[in-house]
Amino acid sequence: MAEVEFSAGGVVMKWEDRKPYVLLIKDSYGRWTWPKGKIDKEESPENAATREIEEEVGLKNIELIDKIGKTQYFYQLKGKLIFKTVYLYLFRLNSNEELKILHKEIEDGAWFEPGEALRKVEYKGARDFLKKGIGIFLKTTQ
Repeated sequence: MAEVEFSAGGVVMKWEDRKPYVLLIKDSYGRWTWPKGKIDKEESPENAATREIEEEVGLKNIELIDKIGKTQYFYQLKGKLIFKTVYLYLFRLNSNEELKILHKEIEDGAWFEPGEALRKVEYKGARDFLKKGIGIFLKTTQ
């Protein structure tokens, strides 16, 4: 029987010099993705995503724009089968905050133009979620 795990994360975007940028982090496996982590007891997925972004990259002045979706998958950890649900949200950075990378959890973080961000993400299904988030951002924040 599989254990059940719930996580939440966020695609963070910003406008700079009239161009959109997407925040990606390089996780502990060396893959580019977005900040995410486990949902604490009695914490909403939206609050967990906000907290994880602040913990991993130090951004505090972010605004929730919309829910992008959720994904579910199985993975193995230390011989245990885990069924994971990840809720994904779109956020906008409303300031010129600098990234403060928490290196004990992630390797790196950087801002990318949308096309480059779409080429960098590697996880299964990540590109589709990122495309959806970029589309929402461009429609709702200009």
